[in-house]
Amino acid sequence: MRITTQMLNETARKAGMPVNNSSLLNYVNNKNNNSLLGSLQNSMTQKSELAKRTSYEKLEAASDALEDAAKALTNEKEDNLFAKAKESGNTAEIIKTVKTLIEKYNETRKQLGNNTSSINMCYSELLKQIASKNGDALSELGISMEKDGSLTIDEEKLKAAKVEDLENMFGAKSEFVQKLQYMASNISDSVAAELESMGNQYGQDANAFSSYISNKYNLWG
Repeated sequence: MRITTQMLNETARKAGMPVNNSSLLNYVNNKNNNSLLGSLQNSMTQKSELAKRTSYEKLEAASDALEDAAKALTNEKEDNLFAKAKESGNTAEIIKTVKTLIEKYNETRKQLGNNTSSINMCYSELLKQIASKNGDALSELGISMEKDGSLTIDEEKLKAAKVEDLENMFGAKSEFVQKLQYMASNISDSVAAELESMGNQYGQDANAFSSYISNKYNLWG
């Protein structure tokens, strides 16, 4: 069906919008192919940028959670997790935090894989190397590395571990957890910078597009 000026005017009146009849009619009837192609390309670019932003936000959340779990385990205050466990004889809170640490380690590496850039692949490999270097000690506590670099937990073995052994592996003096905390912080900072850059670019593009549309169709006049 060919769209006419009358049809456009009627649609515009219903929407409460003024219309530049000639320009918009040509656009809708595909006479201005370059503009239509540009619009489609912009739409595809925006969808791609949105997907990229969402992926980065997931990575930021995972790395922040990994850092938080590491900080909880390396806390040196008198009432830290290990001090409480020694006093109560209950390691439940330590086990819970260790499980979170491992879960967020896996999630961070997964999201790094979904954001395939040279620096992200480097981060992913460094995380894997940190775990691999401590593989034997982790294995004694029920934590094993799979072929893809992910870590799995034998909960029964982990729960059976002594407080002192858990503290040696995950406490304030743990090289393993300290390095995870350092890496998580760097990943989070890197992602935050990338998101800020994307936000600035989006703002510039949005302002330019808004100005173009306003001038072309006199929407606010």
